[in-house]
Amino acid sequence: MSGTDDRFRTLLQLLESPGLTALIRHGLEQEVVLDTWMNDEQEEHIAPPAEAILSQAAEILTRRALAARAVYPSSPMPEGFVRSLFSELLTGTALYRAHRDTGTRLVTARVAEDAVARVMRFIAVEGGVAAASRYCTVINTHEDLNAIGYYGRMPLQDFLFGTLHRPWSTMILSEQLNVYREWDLVRIREDAGEGWLSLTPRGEAVLARLRTLLETAGEFAWRTNAQRSVIFGEINYDDVFEAVFPDANRVTRAYVESLALPAGARVLEIGAGTGRMTFDLGLAERVAAVGGTMVALDPSENFLRILRQKQRAHEAGFLTVVQGVVEALPFPERWFDVTVSAFVLHFTDFQRAAREMVRVTRPGGLIATLTSYGSSLDIPMVAAWFSPLQELAQRLDIRLFENRGLSGEMVKASWEAAGITDIQVKRVPVRSTAADPQAFLDFVLRGGAFFQGLLSRIPFQERWRIIRELERTGREYAARSRPEDLSHGYYLEMVYGHRAK
Repeated sequence: MSGTDDRFRTLLQLLESPGLTALIRHGLEQEVVLDTWMNDEQEEHIAPPAEAILSQAAEILTRRALAARAVYPSSPMPEGFVRSLFSELLTGTALYRAHRDTGTRLVTARVAEDAVARVMRFIAVEGGVAAASRYCTVINTHEDLNAIGYYGRMPLQDFLFGTLHRPWSTMILSEQLNVYREWDLVRIREDAGEGWLSLTPRGEAVLARLRTLLETAGEFAWRTNAQRSVIFGEINYDDVFEAVFPDANRVTRAYVESLALPAGARVLEIGAGTGRMTFDLGLAERVAAVGGTMVALDPSENFLRILRQKQRAHEAGFLTVVQGVVEALPFPERWFDVTVSAFVLHFTDFQRAAREMVRVTRPGGLIATLTSYGSSLDIPMVAAWFSPLQELAQRLDIRLFENRGLSGEMVKASWEAAGITDIQVKRVPVRSTAADPQAFLDFVLRGGAFFQGLLSRIPFQERWRIIRELERTGREYAARSRPEDLSHGYYLEMVYGHRAK
């Protein structure tokens, strides 16, 4: 057996190792991430002191890895390859934390120090630099092979400079290419004096295994939600939401009025966002009227910045703003009398969310949500407009509409499993519209994660080429469509229940 065959078999064995899925999940849970999804085309900035902190940490990890010969999937690996792995891991983690913590794309020295600490903790828990290098190599190798596979063949220069698929990287990908050729995953052929890369049969086999691994580990879902969180925080969410769902405010206000709040109620609002329901539609006012207190929780710092502005304008000292996620609520058990949400649970692991909502609600306390379920493709104009996405999904064998929301019955089933009783569902007819195609695209495609399960699986430049093309054609479709083809009727559902006594 040749050395190439040995290395290829070793690679496959490592991709099938039982601990690799858990490693990736742990990295995502700790928010140690690579910037592979490039959430938008906006420029990201790393302050010089932060750059120095990240570079020093990357150098320390590189030296440690090379000294231990602990680099995946074979050792020794080229020094430039190792350095690029740690540099991108540290930078990606810092950029993600900057957005989560500050709502900006500016990495300060404080954010860089936090990123370094996170990566170091991840390495310590997982057993050393080899774990971090495995983590990086799996995700980056998928990104590289996936891009070559998507295009069928890629100009050599575009690959080396990451032009089409990794523009965030400052590294020339020559070391990565050498490794892929050593593993017999890619081939180079000349055509009209230019080098072109394509996958070998072994490359196609490894790509298929990488896709399965990342899907199982939840990495695709994680990057989809990360993209939604970032873009939603950078658009005028309230205006976009109202343009696409013109009946939603009326129904949400009725939902708020329907909530039974006891005197002195402790109320938790999950997914409070910009405070649309909190302040604009009257929830905080109702809590104040019964002499209660309230916590508004959301993962997006951009949203929470707007919510805090509204809080100051309303002088709502009874309200506390908390950054967090519903799957891991930072509150003690049985703390709230009422736990509510609107248009948010479909963006979560809603079964875990249900268990957490029950945990923090007192026995007998009210748990309620406002939810919807449907497909944007039910709007006739959108079905025609988004036909390129449908064709792309068929080509890639990916389910197109991965997030249709949650029906009342789906919520009811998860709530019953979590121990919620006396569940009632009320349906209200409403409509959604694509009459403003830019608002529709911002909500449904760019930020809503409804189609990001598809877009997050294609190369960066291709993703934004498709979005820009849809922006152009959306205006054309809207201009020539009949009014009745621009909207579609569906239902919002109010779901109420109580924690078992």
